[in-house]
Amino acid sequence: MFKLIPTVVLAGSFFTAAGYAQTQDSGFYLGGHYGQHKVELESDIADADLKFGVAGVSAGYQLSPFFALEARYAEGIEDEQIFDGNDSAKFEIDRHMALMARGSIPLGERFSIFATGGYGETRYALSYDIPGLTGSETSTEKGLIYGAGAAFNLTERLSLVADYTILPELEDEEDGLFKSDVSLMTVGLNYRF
Repeated sequence: MFKLIPTVVLAGSFFTAAGYAQTQDSGFYLGGHYGQHKVELESDIADADLKFGVAGVSAGYQLSPFFALEARYAEGIEDEQIFDGNDSAKFEIDRHMALMARGSIPLGERFSIFATGGYGETRYALSYDIPGLTGSETSTEKGLIYGAGAAFNLTERLSLVADYTILPELEDEEDGLFKSDVSLMTVGLNYRF
């Protein structure tokens, strides 16, 4: 009988620790999001507002209730047709990646607001078929990104997240023919492990 007591105590300790670990937040989270990537172009010839749909995933680690590190990857799912009729030009987002820090301010148990900052990289693709000119080009814009957003906890582990981010400008570096304002607005779900 006395030999059974250490086994029962050890087994009880194991199951208690396992149950406690399940209720604790590991800090890791995964998410999925849909967004609208907007490019406002200004040039000497004309101005244009281009809107692209993007869908992606995110992975992060919550270091504390106030600070997290996050990586994102998204691909374009809706492109922009620039010309109609026989002339065609398609402008699209090939991919978008970001590494950022997120500082949060909890406003109660369910709601928080946050600010983000980090590094982002977007690859654009342009294909065109107009009289006398057919081809395609890609360009990659990278640099500082920053933004703000809010999160609402639907359950203990699942949260609804929305944010707005300013991205690196798209510019004609050789001639300076145009400048742009580029932004990304996303809505998604995060699951904490």
